[in-house]
Amino acid sequence: DEVEFTFDPQVNIFTGPNNSGKSSALWVLGDVAVFPFTFPEKLLRQGKNSTFALHVRSDSDRDFNGHLPIRAVSRDSAEGYWTPERWSEYTDILGVIGYSKFIPALRWSTDFRSPGPTVVQREHVEEEQPSKSSGRSPRKPHLPMRLTRQMARAEREQDPELRRRLALVSENPSLVSDEAVIQKIIDLDYRSYLRRKPEFRNIIVKIGEVASEIAKDFPIEFHGVDEDASGFFPEFSTLDGPIPLNTMSQGTQSIVQWLAHLLIGYGEYYDFPEDLESLPGILIVDEIDAHLHPSRQQRIIPTLTHHFPNLQIFCSTHSPLMLAGLKEGQVQLLQRDDKGNVTVSTNDVDIAGWSADEILRNFLGVDDPTDLETVGYLERLQDLRGREELSTEEAQELEELRHVVRRDLLSGPISAQIEWFTEEISRFVPESSPSTRPLSSERGGPSDRRTLSE
Repeated sequence: DEVEFTFDPQVNIFTGPNNSGKSSALWVLGDVAVFPFTFPEKLLRQGKNSTFALHVRSDSDRDFNGHLPIRAVSRDSAEGYWTPERWSEYTDILGVIGYSKFIPALRWSTDFRSPGPTVVQREHVEEEQPSKSSGRSPRKPHLPMRLTRQMARAEREQDPELRRRLALVSENPSLVSDEAVIQKIIDLDYRSYLRRKPEFRNIIVKIGEVASEIAKDFPIEFHGVDEDASGFFPEFSTLDGPIPLNTMSQGTQSIVQWLAHLLIGYGEYYDFPEDLESLPGILIVDEIDAHLHPSRQQRIIPTLTHHFPNLQIFCSTHSPLMLAGLKEGQVQLLQRDDKGNVTVSTNDVDIAGWSADEILRNFLGVDDPTDLETVGYLERLQDLRGREELSTEEAQELEELRHVVRRDLLSGPISAQIEWFTEEISRFVPESSPSTRPLSSERGGPSDRRTLSE
């Protein structure tokens, strides 16, 4: 019913079980910080007034609160909710936070081909010429009617902040496809050539540079724009040679796609400055590690914070490797209490030097990170050990389980062997000092982590 977050200025990773509210929290952030934004009203409880309160910490602290969703409507609608003063207050908040981008969890890969740069249509720099290969003329860019109305309204409002944001790609929290990304890359490459401004093309080059750092084993470099019978497409140099975006693996496409949304919008918002990486912004990504190998998951946050030190990141994940190395207060753990209410906890210590098993146990609720059959053996073994008396059959079962579990664990990785040895030793050594608590207990997230000394 009510939940409060305290965010880190740079990194905030939402984790926790399914149905604990990670995506919902990100959607609310998107609705507040991204314009225009389509908030899924299905999330709102019928008959209840959903509200938010936001405190923006900057040179001059700002507070903003109101109803959800924040409807991008005219001043005189929604029963007078959007008064001139409130509209001005909202645009001031947007100006303070700088560029903002929301990337949904579903990132759709298509075989889209562009009919040509839309800049040709807008600027009338040359007459339309049919494509030699396709025989088709480039189409005029199409904008949804809702977005067109919003742009017209922004023109009437004469609000430079809203006009600047409306020129970016619209946000839909349910799905984003690669079509807008492909078209934007085609346009930027053409504008760079047409206006002799390398900074436009440098944005595309930067996408490949950052993507290559995340996908360390598979370098990606923007090769240029090519054309086939269906139209134009961006091509990237890889270990397999120059290939179109849609022929890369799903994981690599996902990286390039959300990086393109981030960087192209970043450049457009600030008019492609040389110091783009140092400018403030907000990135909100649901399931940022989708489709990625664990080694790539490990590198996402370090790469982003290295290249964009003033970018505040909000994202969700179920991967323990995304949490490894985070600093105090950078994990937002969402859980449900005994009554089903959502609670949030943050980590009280840095997650430096933790193994994936430790993170799985302490943050992701996986008490036994192994196969379920072995877990069953261990639970039964523990149950039999705890009994004061055993029947002949149970004593025989206990001895058999000892051999089975020992054989399975000792044939596995060294970490499992150490765990088995520790368990055997603990039968003879009394439990010592209290365990440390990596999560803030005052905010509802009890979770114990045993120290090496124990």
